[in-house]
Amino acid sequence: MLTLEKRSYDSRRFDIDCSQLLSTGETVTSVTSIAADQATTPALAFGTGTVNGTAITYPDGHTAPIGTVVQVQISGGQVGVTYTVRAKFATSQSPNVLDATVLLRVNDYPT
Repeated sequence: MLTLEKRSYDSRRFDIDCSQLLSTGETVTSVTSIAADQATTPALAFGTGTVNGTAITYPDGHTAPIGTVVQVQISGGQVGVTYTVRAKFATSQSPNVLDATVLLRVNDYPT
């Protein structure tokens, strides 16, 4: 499972790469919800989820095609907590609805 990391002050866009969950040619058509399993104070805050309109190449060399990455602005969170973040979405192969899960660690010191 992918682990993302943010600082408590950060409010930035994160990518949730769903390409490994999708069949060949299948794309994300809409983001239903994005939420964390853990409730903390301060809480994580999520912007509106969007879908990538261009291919994205990541530092490891992997390229996620258009329509396969959920992108969301995340802010807040409690230092020392690793959140389970779930992005629920519909795909082009109706009636498929999927759940992409990543871990998000809030840490004010680089690991």
